[in-house]
Amino acid sequence: MKDSDEFSFLKETFKSLGNQYFDSSEIIIGPGDDAGLVKNSQDTIYSVDASVAGVHFPENLAAEHVAFRSLSTAASDVVACGGALKWILVSLTVDNVDLHWMQEFVKGLKNFSDEYSCPILGGDLSKGKQCNIAVTVCGKLNQQNFMKRSGAKIGDKIFVTNELGLAKKGLEEINLNPEEINLSSKNVIKFIRPKLHLNFGQEISHLVNSCIDISDGLISDLGHICEASDVGAQLNADSIPFEGVIDEALSWGDDYELCFTAAAGMESEVEALGKKYGLRITQIGEITTNLGVEVYKNGHLVTFKKTGYNHFDE
Repeated sequence: MKDSDEFSFLKETFKSLGNQYFDSSEIIIGPGDDAGLVKNSQDTIYSVDASVAGVHFPENLAAEHVAFRSLSTAASDVVACGGALKWILVSLTVDNVDLHWMQEFVKGLKNFSDEYSCPILGGDLSKGKQCNIAVTVCGKLNQQNFMKRSGAKIGDKIFVTNELGLAKKGLEEINLNPEEINLSSKNVIKFIRPKLHLNFGQEISHLVNSCIDISDGLISDLGHICEASDVGAQLNADSIPFEGVIDEALSWGDDYELCFTAAAGMESEVEALGKKYGLRITQIGEITTNLGVEVYKNGHLVTFKKTGYNHFDE
């Protein structure tokens, strides 16, 4: 195949990325036309997310991992709202015409599509100064089960899934040896293939008052819940499961675990649901009247130089 055929190749490839899931996703017309046609029998949710080389992933990260990670981080927003994945659109900008790289990118798209039974409805391809992947995700749910950031109530218990800090350590490992990524490392896998807790998210939506995925750091993201709900939060650092340095574990992000709040008395039901899906669920604090997020360690209030990732920090 000639290099000049790369876009034709990808157009043809998009047609078969998850087309076996069209019926379950209610897709009537898939890739190949100017737009897709989808039937919506339930309430739908939409979100868009961008992944930029050198910002969200190392510039030399293998294309397969770039694709899978970009879709996972975008789809995590659907999980945080309690939705089921319906379909995905991908817009890819590349800075270099490399057919092999794009073939590997498509491989990553297919791996994601197969793992989560989610079709890639279509996308766009262009050449630019920097590799950039813009992903639009669609999910379905019943609107009464939508987990909002604004639902936290004073007295709610705060929970988190699994451990924090692994993705930060994984990125460090990747940067140490980018040519030979250790795929047996749980930290590396956490960074390149963050696991989506889709089924858990859908079921927990019946029990919780608010939820967010941890993309920019626990303190920062929990702060979004507090701001939207006009409440505060008190965290017990001694209860938070993490690896690495606590400052980085609570402020770095990239773990894409769920942080959610539920009324006091719901602890056993929340933990039982976590056990059902093999997730570690930890109660880490409580919603309070004091605005903002306070972190206590050994009974003393601690402060952090940085509370989360900000794209516009210099």
